[in-house]
Amino acid sequence: MMGHLVVASSPTLWYVTRTAAVAGYLALAVSVALGLLRTLARRTNERLSWTVDEAHQFLSILAVILIGVHLISLVFDDFQPFAWINLLVPLNEPYRPLATNIGVFAFYGLVAVSLSSWIKRAIPYNLWHLIHYLGIVTFALVTVHGWMTGSDTNEPFMRAIYGASAGAVALIFALRLFASPRATGATAVR
Repeated sequence: MMGHLVVASSPTLWYVTRTAAVAGYLALAVSVALGLLRTLARRTNERLSWTVDEAHQFLSILAVILIGVHLISLVFDDFQPFAWINLLVPLNEPYRPLATNIGVFAFYGLVAVSLSSWIKRAIPYNLWHLIHYLGIVTFALVTVHGWMTGSDTNEPFMRAIYGASAGAVALIFALRLFASPRATGATAVR
C-alpha cells in the first residue's frame, strides 16, 4: 500500500498502549490534584513548597508525553484499525465510538491547557486561568474515556486507580470550591 505503513499486530504494542494510557492517566491525575492544591493554598493564604509547583509542571509534561505514546501506539497496532484522523476528529471511530469520541474531546482539552501553559506570559492572566479550568473537565473526560474503553476497567486494580484518582481530585476540588479565604497580615483574626 502506498503511503500507509502496515505493521503486524503485536502484543507488545497492545501492552505499550495500555501502559502508556494508565501511566498517562496517573500523571494527569496527580498533576490536576497538585494544580488544585496550589489554588487551594492561594485561596487560604497557605504556603506550599516550590516542589509542588515543579511536580505539577513535570507531571503535566509527562502526562502529555505518555498520552502521545498511547495515541501513536494505537495507530501502529493493527489490532484495531485506528488512523490519525480517528485520533483527531470525533467521527467514524473503529472501536467503541462514544468512548473514543470522549477521548478525542479530552485530547482537545489536554492540548488547550498545555498550549496555554507554554504561552502563559503572552496571553492575559484571566484567559490563561479560564483555559486552565479545562484541566478539570479534561481529567473528567479522560476518566470516563478510560472507564468506557479500557480493557482492564473491570479489574480491581484499575477500579482502585480510577476511584482513588477521581476521589482525590474531587475532594481537593470540593475543598477549593468551599474554602473560605483567610485574611492576611494585621487583619487576620486569631
